[in-house]
Amino acid sequence: MNLARLLVDLSNAFGPVGYESEVHSVIKEAIDPFVDETYTDEIGNLIAVKKGDKKRIGVFTHVDEVSLVISKIDERGFARFEELGGIDPKVLISQKVKIKCRDGEERAGVIGMLAPHLQKKETRGEVPSFDELFIDASINPDFEKIDVGDLAVVDFSAFEMNGKVSGKALDDRACAAISIETARELSKYSLTPTVYFVFTTREEVGAIGAKGAAEALELDLGVAMDVTHHDKESDIELGKGPALTVGGPNIHKKYFELLNNYAKDNEIKVQYEFGSGRTGTDADNVQIAGIGIPTLLLSLPEMHMHTPVEVVQISDVAGTARLLAGFFVSLKGDEEI
Repeated sequence: MNLARLLVDLSNAFGPVGYESEVHSVIKEAIDPFVDETYTDEIGNLIAVKKGDKKRIGVFTHVDEVSLVISKIDERGFARFEELGGIDPKVLISQKVKIKCRDGEERAGVIGMLAPHLQKKETRGEVPSFDELFIDASINPDFEKIDVGDLAVVDFSAFEMNGKVSGKALDDRACAAISIETARELSKYSLTPTVYFVFTTREEVGAIGAKGAAEALELDLGVAMDVTHHDKESDIELGKGPALTVGGPNIHKKYFELLNNYAKDNEIKVQYEFGSGRTGTDADNVQIAGIGIPTLLLSLPEMHMHTPVEVVQISDVAGTARLLAGFFVSLKGDEEI
């Protein structure tokens, strides 16, 4: 599997919060050869099932991206918008955007602001708020077909360079690539647990999809994956493997010990970060689903989170998949934790 190509394709797919069907198509094409079944549940999660023994493991990665929704458009083709998920307005200035309209067509726009020549001297150094930004969609001859509720994302083409990939929405589609590669690794084994790869919807607005799937699947173990900040001061860096969340109230202590020991015994690079409370990931809702699910959290180091130029390292994606596949196989179906 060409992981660089997969990461680029996942990044480029259009998938605002709650509208991830285009991303699902990319995932299904890549994962179908390695699983027994794929389906979309009632809330909008894509679930791929690798059938195995009685132990049931769920791997949760969200595929929605921070995005924009049109809130008003005037007769000139200038549209106001609101954010879906956490976006800093500074990263939107002068960006090209792609708008998906209700008629199914895509239309272009650019996010403009008042030119510096026209700004007041006392406000020239201020960062504009969302109330001061707009999408100029007037470049479309049929901009009147853009309406309130239409969705937009920054239009940026991902690329690979020097073992890294940069693009939008790698939070958390880079971890979706890990799930796909894990399924491929598991296909090498004759006996595996039953693994549900859950590509979740609406994580960026409260991990809504993960809660519904975890309730329905009645899992023995939930593994959530998301990105974390590349930060040398906290010893989390690209190229040094996934960060395992250790300690805190959300992480199952025995499963963490088993995973950590597996990584050490097999000389797989990992890093560590402490979970002092809510993680802000799918893990928060997975662990409280039903009567409670033992939960782990693995985080992929990333630079420039929630911007159009997020950066991940391909070797971290491959290494995390090898870790998960081997760890899952090491868990015996009748083992009591």
